[in-house]
Amino acid sequence: MLRDPALLLIEIGWRWTFGAIAIFVFWLSIFAVLGNVPVDSRLFSSSSALSLWETAQSIASTAISLGRALIRVGITAGIFLALCWIVLNSLGRHATLARPALAPGANLRMCIAITVARAGIAFAAVLAWLAAGVVAGLLGAAVSRDAVPNVGVMLVILLPAFVLIVVAWATLNWYLSLAPILAVSGNGKLAEGVWEFARGSRDRLVEVSVVSGVIRGACFVIALMLSFAVAALVSNPRLVVADLSAISLLYFLCADFVYLARLCAYAKLRTNVEPAAPGRVFAEVENMIPPLTSENQF
Repeated sequence: MLRDPALLLIEIGWRWTFGAIAIFVFWLSIFAVLGNVPVDSRLFSSSSALSLWETAQSIASTAISLGRALIRVGITAGIFLALCWIVLNSLGRHATLARPALAPGANLRMCIAITVARAGIAFAAVLAWLAAGVVAGLLGAAVSRDAVPNVGVMLVILLPAFVLIVVAWATLNWYLSLAPILAVSGNGKLAEGVWEFARGSRDRLVEVSVVSGVIRGACFVIALMLSFAVAALVSNPRLVVADLSAISLLYFLCADFVYLARLCAYAKLRTNVEPAAPGRVFAEVENMIPPLTSENQF
């Protein structure tokens, strides 16, 4: 990967482009939410003249409007960001798979299908978490003796559900991250090929994943410690923002480098591991056994 700087530049290009779009959409969403929330001016100008009941009604109306605006803007921004991620991820991954370190790989159509599947899994995980929250709220209210839901019952449902959802999403997402490397054009059995590759190279895949995860975790801890040090030592707000931005960009650069290194390691495993043909193992065992002749019978 070090011999091909264009590979890292392509990865940084599409990932950081999506990050810039996400930041821009985030700020637009904040202004859109605040602009759609009606605020009673009497609450600020003459709050002393309002009764306690009128103040509570005004705050409740503002909160309800804020919740509706958050849901509407959140759904719109989420769909737009998902489409942007699908387009940029598909184009970027297809471009990186054309480089020598990762070639051969999936064509653009296959990259789009895999990216859509990953987005669908993330969307399903969000829906599953919302459904778990609804179920927990209903059961917590059902077993409650007063108007306050039972927090213990809700936690008993939400914590295991959260662990199961995260584990299922992480497993499927990791499984699909292998697909573009193995989805060579014309391969119609992608799921079977990925499964065979993961089963045949299980130990080495775990080693690569663990090492890359430890490196990324160490980079995150170092970036966090540097951020705390800057916030504690620097008093100028502009310098703090600049330093934190530089630390964040440096962390994302290291994270992208580690992710690409992991993909290159997966690609090397792909070229080194060949699927065993039927009867190949038995043929190799037979070749290891010397032929039985009259000279070596006794």
